[in-house]
Amino acid sequence: MKQRQIFKVLLFYVATFIAMAGVMWVVFENFGYTDENFAVVTLMLLPLALLFGYILSKVALEPLFITNELLDRLLKDTLHELNIPLSTIFANVGMLLKKEADPKRRTRLERIEKAGHNLQELYEDLDYFIKKEIGTVERERFDLCEAVEKSIQKMEDVKGDISIQYTPKSLSVRADRRGCQKAVDNLLSNAIKYNRPGGRVFVAIEGQQLVVADTGVGMDETTLFHIFDRYYQRDLNASGYGIGLHIVKSFCDEHHIGIDIASKVGEGTTFRLDFGSVAEGERNEKP
Repeated sequence: MKQRQIFKVLLFYVATFIAMAGVMWVVFENFGYTDENFAVVTLMLLPLALLFGYILSKVALEPLFITNELLDRLLKDTLHELNIPLSTIFANVGMLLKKEADPKRRTRLERIEKAGHNLQELYEDLDYFIKKEIGTVERERFDLCEAVEKSIQKMEDVKGDISIQYTPKSLSVRADRRGCQKAVDNLLSNAIKYNRPGGRVFVAIEGQQLVVADTGVGMDETTLFHIFDRYYQRDLNASGYGIGLHIVKSFCDEHHIGIDIASKVGEGTTFRLDFGSVAEGERNEKP
């Protein structure tokens, strides 16, 4: 199918070129080459060129549009169907936990339940990115403190010997809740990943700023210049794909949230996100 489409495009291109060359030859052969004749030929060929461009674009891009539409439909249908097995897992695990008294069996059931929640998290991520892509993500009011506490809870299984210090403080904001959650998750994940053994992570809400500091390896000026680039990784052997801080930057740009970074090699890094543009109450929104 693709070869046939390419052949049609090439055939149409050759036919169009011959037609244009023929028109130019006839005009210049019979009337000579002058500025006026050149303008006439140009005006005559312009509709043909526009027609060629339209047909070429349609032939070349239509399969891409069809593919994107099919993928979008497949994702949405798959996400819809995922709800059924997840609901079944949670319902049955819940009933088994109520009847199970053996500690070892309860632990196994709790692991299954946790794995189900992880799948649900992935489902919600996919659903979020689809809605974001088509521009249907709404801003809502929530407490930034809740997002931070949820993120810290997620990191319990991966932080190892890294300690996280956080003093809860409320800050009401109006923003993309899931986008904010992913930004906080990525900041904490990086603070843990690039920390030293037995290191610490400090998280605080100071005024209208979210502060995430670590006692890790720190960054030099070259790294700081590239950290928000998509797929950039200073350590190619590290886990991940180099998109975490890009996600943070995208969220902050969409909400006009300022980012300040202070880092020193061998001492650690501090991120400050200024939520003043989306904070409820005394809010200083930028255009």
